Formats: sequence, structure tokens, C-alpha cells
Amino acid sequence: MAQMRISRNAATPKGFLRRISDARFERVDDPRAQQWVVHPLHALLKLGALAFSTHARSVRAVEVRSEQLRPTVRAQVGLKERVSDNAFGLVLPRIKWPQLRRCLHRQVKAEWRRGRLVPVRLQKSTAAIDGKHVATVPEKRLRALVTQRTSLDGATLAPAELRQVLSTQFPHVQLQESSHGKLCGLIRVHRTTLISSSAAVALDQWPIAGQTNEWGAIELTVSALMSAYGRTKLIERVTLDAGNATPEVAQMLQGRDIGYLMSLKVGQGRLWEHAVDTLGDREGRQADHRDVVEERGKTICYSVWREKLDGEYGFEGARQVVRIERVVAGDEDAEVGNRYFVSSESPDELGAKEALALARAHWRCENEGHWTADAIFDEDARRTPWTMHPDGVLVAGLLRSIAINILAMLRALTRNKSAEKWHKPTWKMVVEQALMTLCIPILDTTEFDAFEA
Repeated sequence: MAQMRISRNAATPKGFLRRISDARFERVDDPRAQQWVVHPLHALLKLGALAFSTHARSVRAVEVRSEQLRPTVRAQVGLKERVSDNAFGLVLPRIKWPQLRRCLHRQVKAEWRRGRLVPVRLQKSTAAIDGKHVATVPEKRLRALVTQRTSLDGATLAPAELRQVLSTQFPHVQLQESSHGKLCGLIRVHRTTLISSSAAVALDQWPIAGQTNEWGAIELTVSALMSAYGRTKLIERVTLDAGNATPEVAQMLQGRDIGYLMSLKVGQGRLWEHAVDTLGDREGRQADHRDVVEERGKTICYSVWREKLDGEYGFEGARQVVRIERVVAGDEDAEVGNRYFVSSESPDELGAKEALALARAHWRCENEGHWTADAIFDEDARRTPWTMHPDGVLVAGLLRSIAINILAMLRALTRNKSAEKWHKPTWKMVVEQALMTLCIPILDTTEFDAFEA
């Protein structure tokens, strides 16, 4: 029989509630008329975070969770009775997402002070920034919102007029035409993930303005991130893909004494050309480091080349360029891919092996962040979204990030035993552990024997 070993207090109601309390939801302003309030806002937000942690897929499921929570958990959350889906769902769009964003920061800083987020996978505490599409709002909903928020008739507005109104009312909505010829609103964010610690926690979420793209929004994202964590030592280095790598961001990070590793691509001027000219023709036997790994039944060979820079080429603090070749050997012809990077650390400071580890660790923001939000928490679901209000989408995304962080910590502190070896449990395992811990059993408990401590 499989076993699960959990660190003390990691998967107890006390452990979950302590991490919920770290967010200090009571500091979020309640937008409701107080004479009609039945449930305090901080209790609803705690319920939302716990509901996400136990895989609630909709606001209707949040109502069910409010009744399934164990009595001791309900009492500490501050719930006296069942919470209706309307009571929860209608308040989401009215919450000020910048205040909830600070709740996410407080939660992360609390884990940092406990020593849970120290770098173990990399030499420095490192954060990865990447863009993500979090919701698609249908045209009908957008037009209805315009009618509610303004004196205009949203149903009769031309696309250009609708776009103009949205830029004022909901600046983070990008109006696009779908493949079916209908208009829809895309909501995109930059998410920052800590990739150096055992738990890849979400550090921040910042909306991308509808009138621009990731490249145009990255400076504001970095500025907001530094304002949130600038006084801590939590972020010593930042990684960025080519879509977010700009000279302006390099200057901002260097001004804060923060290092960087940025991916390069065609169009980034002299630095890209120099990297290709310097490293592009080097062969495998000349590599500074090589590594062979097995992934999903395929053998992958990584080769790393580096070259010290004799100038910054427009990127302040640039010290070296790196080329990483990835060769996938399978049944068919080998797949070969090359990527180029610029680093603010010299070859002596960032060796070839560490550069490879850093470049690969960047994708934890996708594999343990974006993918988890979509596959486990249904963030990209269109049939049963928590809310289709543009502001509510940002609020739900922040609650989801807080929940993911709680489960990420549980996952980092837990080991599952199979085939006489201890392994990190899957996300499904920790979600089921959360459900068992926080809720009155609603299924045959034998199904969860594998998750008993």
C-alpha cells in the first residue's frame, strides 16, 4: 500500500488556516453596504482560497464547500451558515484587486520569513516572469457591462467605439476578433514565479493592458514587482523569455542590483547578432558543458557554450552570452533546437552547468504555474468559469494563486512512497489531501488510504 509522509503541521487544518491567515484578508475593503452583510468579506475570501485548494470548479461549488467544511474550520474561517453562490460570486467583481494582490505578497513574505523559500535548486533566489492568458470574455458580456457602467447602449456600439470604451472602463481587456468572426475580450497577465525554492510559489500577478502586448507591459510589471519585494532579499535574479527581454528591463534590474538571464531572438539588434556570430558555429565537442537526461521516454542531450562580452550591446550589465543546444533523440530523426541568452553574471559567476540549470528552471513558471492553474484549477475553462467580469477575473486569479501557493508548500513538504522510494506527490494527491483535511468526508475513505500520513 502506498504511503504519504508529511512534515509536521503541513497538512493539518491548523497548517492550512495559518497560511490562509498569512494573507490578512481583513485588510481588503468590503464594497458592500454593511447593513445587508451576512458574511464578513474576509470570511468569504478565506472560503474562496480554501475552495480553490479543494478543487472547487465554480462559485456553485464554493457554496457546497461552505457546508462541507469541518466545524472547527468553519469556525476559524468565520462562517456561521451556508454561503450562497450569489453571495460569493457577486462580490468578486467588486473587490479591489490591488488590495488582494497585497494579500498574495503578505502570504509569500510569511513563508520567506519561515525559511521555506530559500534557494535549493539554484545558487541564488530567482524569479521567472512570463505572460499568461487567463480568460476570454464573450462580446455579449462586454457589451452588457458597457451598458451597466456607462450611459451608452453597448449593444449598438461599433467595434471601434466598443474598444475605446473598454480602454477606459476595463483597461486590461484586449478586444479581438475570434476565428468565428465574433469579438471577444482577452484578459492577460504577467505572473511571476519563484523558481529557485523547493516550492514554485506565485510571487505576483500584474495585468497586461489591452492596448499593448507582453513586450510593452513588462517594464510596468517589473516596477510593480520591485515595489512589492524590493526591501527583501527574496529576488536576487530574474529570468525572462525573449518576448519580455528588453534593454529597459535590464537597466531597471541593474539599478536594483538584481541579476538577470534573458532569452534572445531575432530582432534584438546587435546583441543577438553578436551571440549568433560568436557561438553559432561551435560544435558539440567544443561545449563548455554537456548533460544527457531521460524525459518522457526520450533521450535529450543539452550542450552549453558561453562567451564573455566585451561590451553591453545596449543591455546594461550584460556580461556574457550563452547558447544552449537541445537535441532530442527518438525513433525518428533527431530534433535539434538552439536558444541564446544574455546574462548579467560573468562566466566566472555563472558557470555553464548553472546556466543550463537556470535556463531549464525558468520553465517551472509554466510547468508548475500556468499548467497547474489550467489543468488542476481550470483557469482557462470557458464553460464553468468563476466569473466573466473582467475585474472579477483578476480577483479570482489572485485567489487561485494564493491557493496554489498553499498546495505548493504542502507538495514541497510531502513525499509519497511507491516502489520503495519516496517521491514528490502529484498535484492531484495534494488536492485530495486538502479535501480530506478540511472537509467532512463525502466519499468512501478507502479511496484515500494512499494519502494518510
